Amino acid sequence: MFLALSSAAVGCAGGETGGNGGTPLTSAELSDAVLSGKHSGFEALPQNGPLLEDVDVVTAADPVCQPVADLRSVTPKHEATGTAWASLGAGDGAGGGSVVLTSYPEGGAKAWMSELRAAVSTCKDFVASSERGWKDRGTLKVSPTDGIGDESLGFSTVSAEDPGKGQDMTIVRTDGSLAVYLTSSEGEPIPAALMKTQHERLREARK
Repeated sequence: MFLALSSAAVGCAGGETGGNGGTPLTSAELSDAVLSGKHSGFEALPQNGPLLEDVDVVTAADPVCQPVADLRSVTPKHEATGTAWASLGAGDGAGGGSVVLTSYPEGGAKAWMSELRAAVSTCKDFVASSERGWKDRGTLKVSPTDGIGDESLGFSTVSAEDPGKGQDMTIVRTDGSLAVYLTSSEGEPIPAALMKTQHERLREARK
């Protein structure tokens, strides 16, 4: 499962706090904040199972692409202190996606966003392999994010094997937390209104 990435950075904010007065949000707090129920034409269903397994160690062939590979790796450079996620089903049955919430020590979320912007601008041929046994190759294309959250990134990946298929991703930073949205490029795009609702829920969680 691809967690997220891209490069259309919008509206970088100044300071960053993890939440709760600077302490990163816990998995329990993120679970309380993750969307559930109907939102903007999608049905959010929180998940209890682990998102990644020990064999999901992902390495990019080109080191400049590693921040992107880290989005789907169990061993990223920036290790999350808390995680929660939900599946997102489109109401009209045209595919779905997911939202993954993660929290980081002070400065961690903002640093990863900066590294992703730099990686996407220089990573022309994205090739990544996993200890699970798979290998992916494709190209990245920047997409707009409508200035959601404190900072946001948007992109799509196009498969080198099948140019007609790909994935759309958006990452939204809320203080020291990230919300990563993933959908198939063939399905319904996740509305900005849904992402803004999740952003506000994360804002409330840190109070």
